[in-house]
Amino acid sequence: MNELSADRIGHGVRSVEDETLVRHLAAHRIPLDMSITSNVRTGIVASLAKHPIRRLFEAGVPITINTDDPAMFNTDLNREYLIAHKHLGFTVEELRKINRDAISASFVDNPRKAELLRALE
Repeated sequence: MNELSADRIGHGVRSVEDETLVRHLAAHRIPLDMSITSNVRTGIVASLAKHPIRRLFEAGVPITINTDDPAMFNTDLNREYLIAHKHLGFTVEELRKINRDAISASFVDNPRKAELLRALE
């Protein structure tokens, strides 16, 4: 679990199957990049209702919401956030937290992160 020293993990949907891993991700603030539509359409997740994003979020794992391949999955970031809100029950404040975590996990420099966090608030 510690060998690769991951700073961030793309998808990571199946991490929910291992409680020790979930605790590790939460404790070390290792974000998972979630692509809800992609996960359902590729069959990694059986349905929107079974998507583990909510469970991971509630376990304290930093989550980012992404599109994966917008053209292939006919989606965009707004649609992914709308799905999280309408179908997965995320509140506006929870989505704001997800945005804060996404900015913190981004690969931009710290001054730009601070600027983006100020703009979000």
